[in-house]
Amino acid sequence: MSDASKTMLVVTAVGPDRPGLVKAMSSVILGAGASLSDSRMAILGGEFALLVLVEGAEASLAKVEGATPALERELGLKIVAKRTKTEAPRGGLRPYSIRVTGLDRPGIVHGVTDLLAARNINVAALESRVANAPLTGTPMFVLDAKLQVPSEVALSELRRVLQALCDDENLDFSLEPAG
Repeated sequence: MSDASKTMLVVTAVGPDRPGLVKAMSSVILGAGASLSDSRMAILGGEFALLVLVEGAEASLAKVEGATPALERELGLKIVAKRTKTEAPRGGLRPYSIRVTGLDRPGIVHGVTDLLAARNINVAALESRVANAPLTGTPMFVLDAKLQVPSEVALSELRRVLQALCDDENLDFSLEPAG
């Protein structure tokens, strides 16, 4: 099977945080003869959230899928497994990173992603958090994202509209080529 058509499994899991969850999930994947090729994991509130990409032979992926009901019961997680295929690279996309910071308030993620979507800019990854400012302890919002910017989007125009949004909302931003 060529890499362009390789079937993989995306597994998501959410549930109460406790030690050993990553070990249990990775043990099932390894035991099935598959490998964990990409992952994101975090504690959000009191919940543990996991998102992994599993690669392996068809029989190995089927074993991982078959193990999820027992794993859900054992770990107290809600688990979803979904088949996916590798996506052929889309030409004309430029990788960029954006960071937006400012006083925490509702609507920042929506405002930024609305502006990006209107220009057909894909958000490949996004992380946001609230961090306390060093001296004052003021809650500051931080958004970091990896973008795929179509070649037809003029970067000067993108910077201009981002600057206008950030000026209106009292935010700072940086937009840099991603390496």
